[in-house]
Amino acid sequence: MKTLFLSGALAFAAPAMAQSPADFSGPYIAGQGGYAKTKLEVTYSAGTTTESASDDTGNGAAGVILGFNAQSNGAVFGVETDLNWNNAKDRYRVLGEEVETGIDYSGAVRARLGFVSGNTLFYGAAGVAGTRAYVEYDGEKETETVAGWTAGIGADHAFSDRVFGRIEYRYTDFGDVEDDGVKAELMQQSVWLGLGMKF
Repeated sequence: MKTLFLSGALAFAAPAMAQSPADFSGPYIAGQGGYAKTKLEVTYSAGTTTESASDDTGNGAAGVILGFNAQSNGAVFGVETDLNWNNAKDRYRVLGEEVETGIDYSGAVRARLGFVSGNTLFYGAAGVAGTRAYVEYDGEKETETVAGWTAGIGADHAFSDRVFGRIEYRYTDFGDVEDDGVKAELMQQSVWLGLGMKF
């Protein structure tokens, strides 16, 4: 009788145990790569005359992530930072001048909030983003580090207790860089795939 009772209890508990959320708590590191579509909008002013030009440029991007998660049952709160290489640039002709603008390195510090379903963490993230941007015209190049904001949604999937994969969409407004009548506004949409490991 005891054996039958124990077998029945285990059979009842097994589905609940199988549905326990994966553990995403603790520090982690990840690498990521993806595609970024950057909108570069240039405004050039000379005296009382102003002319604008804009274009979208797409390119590959790659980076590294460091982060930490705290988890209570299925709820997850985390903080992470990343550093990415992203060589986005374009050329324009405004008011007869050849102008090039672009970015190379970018990074962000973000807060994440999400929930775990099975082995997958679904999350939203937002924070501060910065990039090294430049404007080049008339033989002169002005480089400036600018800061803006970023927000995105994504999912981390646990392949094991330590290894996880990631997919994410992110929108970033880096703000603008100005120099002697030239103003360049920098906005970016990106899709990332990543592979990470918990410590």
